[in-house]
Amino acid sequence: MSWTREALTARIHEILRNELLSVGDEFTPQSDLVAAGLDSLAVTQLLLAIEESTGVWVDESLLTENTLASAETLAACVHDQLPGR
Repeated sequence: MSWTREALTARIHEILRNELLSVGDEFTPQSDLVAAGLDSLAVTQLLLAIEESTGVWVDESLLTENTLASAETLAACVHDQLPGR
C-alpha cells in the first residue's frame, strides 16, 4: 500500500483510540497525545503497531515533543520515513 499522510493519520489515530488509550469521541487526530495518556509503554506499543501496519520502523530518536504532539504530527514523521521519500 502506498501510504498518504492522511491515511497514516487515520491509521495512527485509530490505533491510539481503539488499542492504546482510554479516550472518548472527543479524541481527534489533533488531540494532545500526552494529555490523552500516552506514556513510554504506549509509545513502544504504538511504534510496533505502526510497523505492523505500514512496514516502516520509526526510530525512537525521531520522537520528540513536536512529533508526539498529536496523531497528525506523528503521521507526518512516519510519512517522512517511507521508502522513496
